[in-house]
Parts: sequence; C-alpha cells; structure tokens
Amino acid sequence: MTDLRRPEPLDPARHDRSDFHSGEPALDDWLRRYAGQNRRRDTAATWVIATPDDQVVAYASLAMTAIDRSAAPVSIAKHAPDPVPALLLGRLAVDQRCHGLGIATTLVAHVLATAVELNTKAACRAVVVTALHEQARAWWERLGFHPFDPDDPTDADLYLLTAEIGATLDALEQ
Repeated sequence: MTDLRRPEPLDPARHDRSDFHSGEPALDDWLRRYAGQNRRRDTAATWVIATPDDQVVAYASLAMTAIDRSAAPVSIAKHAPDPVPALLLGRLAVDQRCHGLGIATTLVAHVLATAVELNTKAACRAVVVTALHEQARAWWERLGFHPFDPDDPTDADLYLLTAEIGATLDALEQ
C-alpha cells in the first residue's frame, strides 16, 4: 500500500473507516464512533491518511489543551502563563496492514508542522501525548518527546516543546 494521500481532515461522509484495524480496539472504535461527533462539537479534529478510494489507513486526533504550570516540567513552566497553552495529540493509530511503512511518523510530522503554524497564530508552548503503553512511550521518546516526570519510568505523559519541533522534523527527514 504505497499509493496514499497526504493527511487531510476526516470527512465522515467520504472516508471509509469500517475496515480500520490498528490492533487497539479502543482506537478503532473511537475513529468509527466518535471522530465525526468530536469534530461537529469542536472538541477534536481528526486528520487521516487514506487510500485513493478513501479507505482510512491512519489517523490522529488533535485538540487544544492546557497544562497546569505548577505540575509542569521547568522547561514548560518557565516564563509561561498559567495554564500553559498546548496542543494535545489525543489519538494516533495506523491500520495493521500498513504497520512498518512510516505512516505514523508522517502523520506526527504533519501534526508537529500544524503546531508550529498554530503557534504563529495562537500560543502553543508544546505538543503533549499520553503513550498507550511502554512500547509507545519509547517510540515517542525516539521522536524527541520528553516524559513529564523523567524519574518515573511508567509516566505515560510526554511533551515536545514547540521550540524543539524544528530539530525533530529535521531528524525525521534524515
């Protein structure tokens, strides 16, 4: 499956989500049942990568969030308002048929570029994610994300400062 479209906003009337299987049932169910509702209610925007016949093979959901400055790492909290504005990458999933093709990395690069663009129009200090499990946390860390609590190996909450995105995107291009 190498003929894929660029990331685009989910269009529930056009994009077929029925055969999407990431291996994480909760992520699959959210895409099918709630992604469209969240967009209509302005609570999350879902970006998809699809085949030319509109089969969704990957998605990411984005929403604005805020970080309590008193609970934030120094790199986020220093000279920041309270709460600290951020972009939440709430969900990221790739269909099992496309695992290993770099599609998740492509989608994350799109999200990071979106965060940079957003930061020029409205403040966005960081991109935050919650890793589903240890393997996912390790993947996020390879992309440059930092745990909120580096002393806790089970901490699933990670962030990437907007100021660090350029270096991460450069590394992804290599």
